[in-house]
Amino acid sequence: MRLSLCLLLIVLAVSCYEANAVTVCKAVVMESLTFILGSREELQRQLETYSAPAEAVQAKLKVKDCVDKMNYGDKLRVSRVLEQILIECYVRG
Repeated sequence: MRLSLCLLLIVLAVSCYEANAVTVCKAVVMESLTFILGSREELQRQLETYSAPAEAVQAKLKVKDCVDKMNYGDKLRVSRVLEQILIECYVRG
């Protein structure tokens, strides 16, 4: 459960940062959902499109391995909260 809370706080910080509250990048949303619900391979393909340093990709994939140990119900709860956060950010904007 600690990982879920930590992940939620990170997603909240990225998605609702006051400078970008209205214009959440679609790529960030898709990457966040893939990070939570998608496969490791899907996330890796997505990350490769950003030309990120290999060390950064590997670090994110390591965290993804931890997320994958969460049960599916917890992952769905985190994704639903992400959805609510995004809706709230758009409504306020």
